[in-house]
Amino acid sequence: MALARLPVLLVVAPFLALATSSTAHAQTPSAGVYALDQASSDVSFTVYASAFFKVKREGHFKDVAGELAYDAGSPSATRIDLTIFTDSVDMHNVEHDRLVKSGNFFDVDHFPTMHFASSSADVKPDGSLDITGDMTIRGVTRRMTIPVSLRPAGVSAPESPGTFESTFQIDRTEFGLNGVHSVKGFRVSISKKVQIHIAIAPSGLIGSVR
Repeated sequence: MALARLPVLLVVAPFLALATSSTAHAQTPSAGVYALDQASSDVSFTVYASAFFKVKREGHFKDVAGELAYDAGSPSATRIDLTIFTDSVDMHNVEHDRLVKSGNFFDVDHFPTMHFASSSADVKPDGSLDITGDMTIRGVTRRMTIPVSLRPAGVSAPESPGTFESTFQIDRTEFGLNGVHSVKGFRVSISKKVQIHIAIAPSGLIGSVR
């Protein structure tokens, strides 16, 4: 009886192996260059200030674009190119929007974009990355290293590498964001340190990793 089953197994086994291999391949993120999915990506910031008491203000940019190169087999080859359109800043307050768009801060009329372009990535023991690149704000470019972690994609998008996230601080005065603010004649002290949060979600492949 066992011998009778052997020819059947010899025929079926290769197809089972092929199906298993195909499933595993489908669940492995593709290596390549991805366009940024604007609807699922976010660039936001938190600012602290004080007058009579401390306050926290948050905002984000509604218009961002960019590319992400990623290869799960070689994460140190990860590259990020991110452009942020300054006029899309939204602080959920018309007066605050007007202030940060003014020449005292982002000066959106003269500097319509901010830009980050990575040059290298170091893999840390926990699997996260330290990505080094050039940050340009108000025409001032500074080299900086930011921590990046990867939040894997869900089962609905097995070929996507997932969402790349980073939270870090900048000194706004290093980029010429030197404005001050006053409310009813009282000067508001705005912290030099601004917390930035970036979440980059890739969409479809647009090229191959070189």
